Amino acid sequence: MSTAVAEKLEVCPKMSATVRERMTKSRVRFLLTRPFYGTLAARLILTEANYMPTAATDGRRLLYNVEFVNKLSDSELDFLVAHEVLHCVYDHMAARGDRNPQVYNAACDYNINLTLVDNKIGTIIGSDKLGGGEPCYDTKYRDMGSYEIYEKLMEDNDNKNYTVDAEGNIIDEDGNVVGNISGMDIHLEPAQGDENGNDANGNPVDGMSADERKALQDEIKQAVINAAQSAGDDVPDDIKRMIGELTTPKMDWREVLRTQLESSLKRDFTFMRPSKRSGEVIFPGMSKDEELKVTVAIDTSGSISTEMLRDFVSEVQGIMDQYQDYEVTIMQFDTGVYGVEVFTAEGGEDISEYEIRGGGGTDFDAVWNYMKENDMEPDQLIMFTDGYPFGSWGDEDYCDTLFVIHGDTERRLESPFGITIHYDV
Repeated sequence: MSTAVAEKLEVCPKMSATVRERMTKSRVRFLLTRPFYGTLAARLILTEANYMPTAATDGRRLLYNVEFVNKLSDSELDFLVAHEVLHCVYDHMAARGDRNPQVYNAACDYNINLTLVDNKIGTIIGSDKLGGGEPCYDTKYRDMGSYEIYEKLMEDNDNKNYTVDAEGNIIDEDGNVVGNISGMDIHLEPAQGDENGNDANGNPVDGMSADERKALQDEIKQAVINAAQSAGDDVPDDIKRMIGELTTPKMDWREVLRTQLESSLKRDFTFMRPSKRSGEVIFPGMSKDEELKVTVAIDTSGSISTEMLRDFVSEVQGIMDQYQDYEVTIMQFDTGVYGVEVFTAEGGEDISEYEIRGGGGTDFDAVWNYMKENDMEPDQLIMFTDGYPFGSWGDEDYCDTLFVIHGDTERRLESPFGITIHYDV
């Protein structure tokens, strides 16, 4: 074994020798037989964390409960190690957004466990080892990403919110026990601790700044690409597709947005009247007869942060400001449309001040129905969404449509019509 590999396999000295040896041997088995998993497992620092019921990862460490690991056979231990590796591969630590933590945790576990079983990696850990909790495994979720599984789980449970009590029971908002976290692992978002480096429950955490978190994500992506390149056929098909997206040059979403908006304009320029935003400087603009009408529909069911919204609408504003005449209608939607506001060159309003109010489900048809009912015929519809409608994607024959999909780091969804671009910060 090389010195570099040996250094990667260093573990926390506080762990018991037996557990240390078993965890190390599991990673060595992977290095010898399934190098994709072995290479990525070797970069995780093994850390004893007996305050957790099972295991977890924050992208840097593989944390685990000694008593839990001692219950596992070697094959089940291999499953556990590979499971934590895939949490890193799929970037589950950062991809949760505003989704319910417990439900999203379960969705990720369903996704990963199906991949491991399908690829014959170890043995799935049964309920007898999970303290009575059932493993998150169901073939009905095959071919779904974690976001899709999450939406299905939320839909099946009437979109209820969940909390976890001191015993690890998952409690819905009506006070009913619907599961236990002993049936799943926990993937952690790297968190900031208090002045003593502990979380709210007194457990140690490693604080990370936004720059450090971004650096960790980039490090994991590069590690995944390197591991896949050296592992050959050992890489699962869905991960191959994901790596293909990471390594294929992509046009920046801002450039695609700009190109699509400009393609809707007929080149009929005028210098007759300056835009109110241009002050005394006269810029060439479109003639009044060729006013560009754009509708922007914002899907409030996804995890759209204020920063993301500001970035997105500011880009739309910046493009529109280059033209003298425009009309931008912004709306929000979930199962209906609300918050409709119109911005024009004449009005001089700042689109970036538009306020998001939040919402529930996801019905794309609501946008098309609203436009038809209100005789709206935009030159371009721009839909900012997480890409998971409950039903139809909309009416492909009504107007030119551009889908800007955010938060889709796993499958890189493509809309069935129109043009798809992915919002990557």
